[in-house]
Amino acid sequence: MQPLTYNRYIPGVRPRSALTISILLFVGLLFSGCAADPMTVNEVLQAMPGLIQGPPTGIQMLEGGEVAALAPDAPAKTPPDSKSPDAPGVTAVELTGGPSVQATQTVSATVTVKNRSVNVRSGPGLDFSVVFGARQGDTFQALGTSDDEAWWQICCVPGPSDEKENPTQKAWISNRVVTVSGEAADLGVLRPLFPDDLNAAWDVSYQCGSERCVVTECSAAVTATVRNAADPRWLEIDRTVTWDAGCGEDSTWLHQIDRTDGLERYPDSTGLFFFNYWVGAKPGPINSHYTLGETDVASWCGDPQSAEVEEEGGWTSAYDGVTCYDARTGTLVAMKYTKRWLFTGEFEGEKYDKAYFGDFEVYEVALQETNIALDIVEGE
Repeated sequence: MQPLTYNRYIPGVRPRSALTISILLFVGLLFSGCAADPMTVNEVLQAMPGLIQGPPTGIQMLEGGEVAALAPDAPAKTPPDSKSPDAPGVTAVELTGGPSVQATQTVSATVTVKNRSVNVRSGPGLDFSVVFGARQGDTFQALGTSDDEAWWQICCVPGPSDEKENPTQKAWISNRVVTVSGEAADLGVLRPLFPDDLNAAWDVSYQCGSERCVVTECSAAVTATVRNAADPRWLEIDRTVTWDAGCGEDSTWLHQIDRTDGLERYPDSTGLFFFNYWVGAKPGPINSHYTLGETDVASWCGDPQSAEVEEEGGWTSAYDGVTCYDARTGTLVAMKYTKRWLFTGEFEGEKYDKAYFGDFEVYEVALQETNIALDIVEGE
C-alpha cells in the first residue's frame, strides 16, 4: 500500500481534508496488514522511544517543579514520574539560589469607589469604552497606574463570559473617583510589556511515528511581526508559519495582545492549547529555565494539557502537550505535544470506542530570538 500523508496541524496550519484523512487511515489501519487491534498503553510507550518522555527541548525544570511525561492515553494531570518534562529548551535546576527563582513579594492594594456611580473603562482614558458601572463603596484590587498616574488598573470586573460572582476581566478606573490604600504607592506604573516593533522567531521540529508516513521528519519556522501598532491598547501581531518544501501548508494568524497585561483579546478561541503563544504577564510561578542562546529565561511550564478535534468517518484527533512561557510576559518559549488518531465505530462486527492503533506525530516549538524583554536569569 502507499504510505499515508498525515495531517500536520501545527499552530497556524489548517488541517488537510478530514474526509481524506479518515479514508486513508481507515484503509491503512483496518484493511491492510498493519495493526488491526487497538494498542495497550505499554505497547504505545514501546513504540514511541525517546519521543514522548522529558520536557520540551531547552527547558530545565527546577527542583519541585516537575512536569509529567506526555504518555498517550494519560489524563491531563497525571502525577509526574520523572524530574524531566518534555518541551524544547528545558532542564532541571535547583529552586534555591539566584534571584530569578526567589519568590516575588505580593503587594495587596485596593481602590474604593467614593462617587455615587463611576464608569470603569477598558483602558486608561476617556476614549476607551465603558466595560462596567461601579457604585460607591465598591472595592477592587489595584494592579498599578497609567504613565500619567491618572488611572488605576483594577481587578476584576465581569467579562463577557464571566459569571457575576466570578469576575476575571481587568479594567481601568480614574484616580479622581477612588480612595486608595496605602500599599498602592508601591505598585508603580504599568508600562507596555511589548515594543511597538515586536518580533520573535521559533523553530518547529516534526516527527511522525508510523511506517505509513510520507515524511517522517520535517521542520518549519514561526515568526511574529507587528501588523498594526496604532491602537493604544491592542498590539496586532501576525504569526506566520513557513514549512520546509513539501512538508505543510504555510499560513498566517492574527493575534491581538493587550499591551499592558499581555492577554489575548480572544483567548482560547480555538479551544486548542497549542495556539496559545501569549497567555498574559506572570502566567504562573517560576518552575523552569529556558535556554535561549547563551542566556537562561525564567519560565513557567503548566500542567500537561489535552484537546480533541472530531473528524469525519468516526476519527478523532487527540492532542497532548506541555507549554512553557516566559515568566514576565507570558510569551511562549517552548512547547511539545503529540497528536494521535482515535477511531470510534464498527468494522467487520467489532465495535471500537476511541481506539488507538499506534500512529502518532510529535511537534516541538522552541523560541530562537526576540526583542521582547524576557525574564532573564541573572548570574549567581
